Amino acid sequence: MKHPDPQVLEALDLAWDPDQGALGKLRAGDFDADLADRYVGLLNSIEVMEGESLHQDLVRLLWFAPLFSEWQVERAVKRGADQQAVSNFCDLVRERVMEILGTP
Repeated sequence: MKHPDPQVLEALDLAWDPDQGALGKLRAGDFDADLADRYVGLLNSIEVMEGESLHQDLVRLLWFAPLFSEWQVERAVKRGADQQAVSNFCDLVRERVMEILGTP
């Protein structure tokens, strides 16, 4: 999907919702593997052509996700999540966001 697609931006925003989103639930220490898989799938569906300008909302919704996810690992593990599953999710998010946004 093209990144400025309103559906993509809406889905990325929903990922931060505390009741329905992978990242929002993770904020409370609740790692939902199904939501995590859907979020990674969403990230993998984003297509950015080389040299294309990024929509500011895309950047706003993505840049913090890797760091935020890593900060939540301990909280999720204390609440019963599998550490390896949460760590794998964090790795996938970090790698894909780096691909989308680029690295210095």
